[in-house]
Amino acid sequence: MNELVMMEAALFQIRAAVSETPEHLELRLATNVLAGAVAAARSEGVTAARMRDIDFALVDLAAAAEDLDDEAIQGSLEMLHEDAERLRAVNRLPETLVEEVRSLQEALRSRSRAMERGQYRVEGAPVEPLPHPPEELRAAAIPLARQLAAAGFDTPALAALIADPESLRYHMMREIADELDAVLGA
Repeated sequence: MNELVMMEAALFQIRAAVSETPEHLELRLATNVLAGAVAAARSEGVTAARMRDIDFALVDLAAAAEDLDDEAIQGSLEMLHEDAERLRAVNRLPETLVEEVRSLQEALRSRSRAMERGQYRVEGAPVEPLPHPPEELRAAAIPLARQLAAAGFDTPALAALIADPESLRYHMMREIADELDAVLGA
């Protein structure tokens, strides 16, 4: 939590160094967005999801300050990056969870590929059963959804699979895989 206080101090220094001129508008906006992400983490707790918000805002702030030749701003940005790295190290998703998410994604993609291949079978050829039945995917999704929720991530597509596995269709599998990519930052 000390890192959040240090980040707020660095943001204060950036705000003090930024003028109210139109040239600094993007920098002021990016500073405000990062300040909001840091404030949310401070009030609601630091989670992997909150760290993702901080990381995105920090990238935007660094891009806005990229062309500035101001030592105070650059020094503050360096402090922000260091504090964010320390927070990130503590709040990463566990590697086992990442592996389980990747495994579910691969099962979804395998089922999707099989559905695609099934569309091109020879007329009259028997329909081959699809791998990874919806109930199997649901069983794998339940603990993942709980762990991701505990890490602060909202996963509505995954929740839809859990709520009604029989409604699993091709487009839904893509949505779940994409949603999980966003969670993992892929």
